[in-house]
Amino acid sequence: MTRAAALLSRPFLPLCFAALAGLPALAQTATPQTVAVNFEPPRIEVEKICAPSTPDEQLAGQWAAWDGKTLPEMAPDLIQRDLRRLMDADAIRWFDTIEKAQALMPSVDPQFDTNKALLARVELLIAAGRLKELTNQRLVDQLMATENGGSPRLQNILADYLMNGTGIAVDKEKGLKLLVAAGYGGNADALLKIVELQEKGTQIPGWDVPSDIAVTMAFGALVGKMDPMICDRVARIAREYMNGTIVTRDVSLAEQWFRFAADMGDGVSAWKVAEMHMRSEDLVKSNDTLIAYLTKAADAGLPYAQVALGRLYEQGALVGKKDVEHARALYEKAAKFGDRAGLLRNALFLQSEAKADGAYQPAYRAALEQFAKRADAPAWIFIALGDFEIADKGRWGGESAAVAYYEKAEAMGEASATKRLTPIRFRYATTPKQFYQTIDAVIDTVHTGGEIDPMNGLKDAFSCRAPQAPQRAEAEYWEGISTATGTKTVEFTPTELLALIANPNPQDIARLQSQALYGRPTAIAQYMEVLVRSNAAPEELAFWESYAKRFDGVTAARGRLENKFAEIGQNLTDPTIMLRTAIDEGDTSAEVDLAEILLKQDPAKNAAAALAAVEPMAEMGNGAALRMLPQLDPKRFPDLKTVYSTYADVIESRGDFDAVVLALPFQPDLERRDDYLRRAVTATDCSFDEIKTLADAMGQLGDQAAFTKWVDVAEFLSENDSWRLVQLGDLLRHYGGESMATAQLAFYQRGYDSGNTTAIHRLLDVYATAGAPQFNAEKAADLYVALVTRSEPKDIPRALSRLAVASRPIQDNAYARLDVPSLYRVAAEAGNPAGMREYGKLLQLSAKSTAELETSTQWISKAAEAGDVPAMLTYADALAFGLGVPASRQEALVWLQKASDAGNTDATAKVRSLMLQPEVSQ
Repeated sequence: MTRAAALLSRPFLPLCFAALAGLPALAQTATPQTVAVNFEPPRIEVEKICAPSTPDEQLAGQWAAWDGKTLPEMAPDLIQRDLRRLMDADAIRWFDTIEKAQALMPSVDPQFDTNKALLARVELLIAAGRLKELTNQRLVDQLMATENGGSPRLQNILADYLMNGTGIAVDKEKGLKLLVAAGYGGNADALLKIVELQEKGTQIPGWDVPSDIAVTMAFGALVGKMDPMICDRVARIAREYMNGTIVTRDVSLAEQWFRFAADMGDGVSAWKVAEMHMRSEDLVKSNDTLIAYLTKAADAGLPYAQVALGRLYEQGALVGKKDVEHARALYEKAAKFGDRAGLLRNALFLQSEAKADGAYQPAYRAALEQFAKRADAPAWIFIALGDFEIADKGRWGGESAAVAYYEKAEAMGEASATKRLTPIRFRYATTPKQFYQTIDAVIDTVHTGGEIDPMNGLKDAFSCRAPQAPQRAEAEYWEGISTATGTKTVEFTPTELLALIANPNPQDIARLQSQALYGRPTAIAQYMEVLVRSNAAPEELAFWESYAKRFDGVTAARGRLENKFAEIGQNLTDPTIMLRTAIDEGDTSAEVDLAEILLKQDPAKNAAAALAAVEPMAEMGNGAALRMLPQLDPKRFPDLKTVYSTYADVIESRGDFDAVVLALPFQPDLERRDDYLRRAVTATDCSFDEIKTLADAMGQLGDQAAFTKWVDVAEFLSENDSWRLVQLGDLLRHYGGESMATAQLAFYQRGYDSGNTTAIHRLLDVYATAGAPQFNAEKAADLYVALVTRSEPKDIPRALSRLAVASRPIQDNAYARLDVPSLYRVAAEAGNPAGMREYGKLLQLSAKSTAELETSTQWISKAAEAGDVPAMLTYADALAFGLGVPASRQEALVWLQKASDAGNTDATAKVRSLMLQPEVSQ
């Protein structure tokens, strides 16, 4: 009998016969590379007899916690399987653990003899790359001494060592002999290796078994008996069919064998079945099969299967209906033992839920902290944890803990971490060297990271954060870059937006749209306002309504913009509606804006509601809210000092720019004051208004050096806006003293040159006051003429009323150049009550006919009806004496009473006098 016949005469196990049942014949080689063998799973009732593999992270955790003294209470084969998996994962890391466990194996496995122990030692050294130690100790040579009496498995392993020179000199001839012996001994690995070598053209001396029969025998050996390790073996068959390197690739047969293993309790095989149906490559996809086996894999504790099934329940795909709680439970299971995929999906899921429901925040934070323990945690995990520290403890209170997290993320190359660290570093950059170290990191994010916002940040840094701010040249350079790239912040006033809508400028609209697409809330609000007022197509409006929801703060920005339109009488809706919506969405910053509007609408009626809105914001360190408290609750908060003493701890931990500036005057010493000043510089948005507020605070404190610096910064940020220049002049007037008088006048003069009428009033205070050092009647007259001619029609009466009290030389000079009646007529026709009154009085004085007198009285009547109290008295006189209107003592009393009710004492006296006198003769 030949050795091949002897091999074929070996008694087959029942499962092997079942696998071959019904085959017409053993197939021949399909191609020179692979063997076509139709070896199907046995058609039998299966039970869950397999010992499922522990998920990788759980396995690592269990063996990391092992005491090294007593092996776990499990079957020896399963212990060996665990050790092989540890060896495959990282033999160097687990070397000592595996070594200790191997030494203890004889205590739980009587069959773990000296040869098995020696082989286990050799395999461990090879896996760990300790080949020199293996060779020096001649361990493979010791194994070779048992070759003739060794098992087919040992023969196969020794064959591999000899052919590859692993721990012993290369001897391919001897290696092939051992491989053949192992093959004839029925070792599946040897059989498949022989077939693989033959298909590659290698001659195998002494081997005469056809390849298809050898493969069949190998697969039969792998099926073997129904024991807890069967799934590990038959999964090998599935992989061979899937890989197609020895047997011809057959996805259908691979799927059948994976299902066979899965039905016996192997979770990994169940995942393979699900994965094959997910990909549906060379296989007819079945969603039912996919869900069934994905569920089996998840139930077996495989984290990646739990994640995949969780995604389906989260989305409501293929599983019937959406089930967020089931998804969450699956993600938690996946993350339980530290699996990276499970941790990631659990964290992302909770992140999404936490945005919609604050109740998920604690669970989200716990998931982040669990993930952060891994050495391969992504940078965004640390950024999110840093953000939590700031949110929980405040901008200042959580700074140190947040920095530790942000620096970890920055070390991983995450630009957004640098973006968060930059303002913190500016706080401590008190020297040019420290400042430029911080700036370099910001510039790097622009040059290498393609970041956009840092361009504006660099302009701000040089404008107001540098120790020697303003550094004009550098700030102007980065502003130029920002303008050239279209990233400079665009913000239009309501009047400018209305002009843009009336006369569209494609370039301005494109800039605004670009900023809106960047996600800047103010730009989105302004662009949507343009679309609404331009009657844009419903589809375009719907897109922007949806797009706006991606970004925080947009609804509040739209409410604030609508309020600005309301201030000029051009709002389309009630701004409080949008602000209340923002509050409902969780944007608490809108509370202060809402409170301010409510107070303007009706202070008495809305004070309680405004206080209710403001107090929670004060508890959060909102400076605008804190400043409103004395107005809303003067009994509890008579002044800002009381406000500060009440909220000092809140401001210390989380105060915003306004709150920090409010606290500045109340700091006990220069060191604390300097710290709060640095906080203010860190927290400011570097806008003109905030820097002006900071300059004002320094002026109140009497710190002339700091006051001068921040006025200089504010001037740079003013962009030569006339009203801003006037405000800077006012700061110098209040705090600058005599030494800054010239600079004060220069600001007013620049405002005047730019057409600002308030600047004229300020200059008149200097040049038109008789007896003042700089009194100049000629210059004052020029200013009055400019004031009157530059004023809007509604403001003309106010300007003329000021001229009316000027000294005679000034009046004579100015009136000679002004047509006063025409000016009052312009104001009257524009609807100004004072203009109507004064124009009517002038007509009354110059009237030469009844018609002219009636016209004069009509203007006075209009002014009275518009609520002008002096006009009420004048109109009452006309009624009493019949000047341009039928005389009526009763009507005169009515208007006098209205003026009296308005607080006019002259009207009150006239009412008494008229009541005592007999009715005037008609």
